[in-house]
Amino acid sequence: MNKEQLKKDIFPAELMLQLFRDIPDVESKIRMVNEYIEKVHGVYDEDVLLIKQQNQIAHIYWISEQHEQSIHHFEIVVESMEVEDYPSLYFLALNLLIRGNRILSNYKAAEKWVALAFESSGIFNPAENLINLNDYADLLTESGKVFENKHMPLIQSIIDEYGFPEKLEDPITTIRSMRKSYQYWARKLGEMELKSAESSLTDNILAYENYTKSCEIGWFRNYASNSLDRLKSK
Repeated sequence: MNKEQLKKDIFPAELMLQLFRDIPDVESKIRMVNEYIEKVHGVYDEDVLLIKQQNQIAHIYWISEQHEQSIHHFEIVVESMEVEDYPSLYFLALNLLIRGNRILSNYKAAEKWVALAFESSGIFNPAENLINLNDYADLLTESGKVFENKHMPLIQSIIDEYGFPEKLEDPITTIRSMRKSYQYWARKLGEMELKSAESSLTDNILAYENYTKSCEIGWFRNYASNSLDRLKSK
């Protein structure tokens, strides 16, 4: 597997705009993807083209909420590569396999992909592992099954690495709380950084000071604190 090729955006920006803005019907989008892949045969390795093609088609079906079709193509993506080849692409395809099968009530299939996600937890980052845990919690809630205690250390590792204030007691409740908190503070940080370009230095310092005082997650708090130090040194 040529990892450099795999991590490259091979689809032109113009094509992506057509796919997700200008072209309304699914079949036309898929035809355009296939035509482009055929056009670049010989430029990229065959295994790379297969993954790129199947991943793009899977997302087209996913966005149109045709989950059964998207699952078929995401399966090809995951089964055609190793997680080490391109962890973020592998993670997203795997996560959507979990979610898609859960949406269709294919709980046994979803459990299969959850197991693979947890096997890869050492390669995924804590935020990705938290997303997978949250989808696992959704799966258990809908299927009526019980949380397996063997996954408790993964929750604790995320608490420790990111500095969450949660205490690991009931796993489902803990996961839900962590996910909600992570989304909130990540969004607040993103909004603050977006506004910083248009705000005065004084206002930015005040915003980062308030964030570091109130943020409940150590990782985000430390990130904001480092940014605050840089602002004060200007």
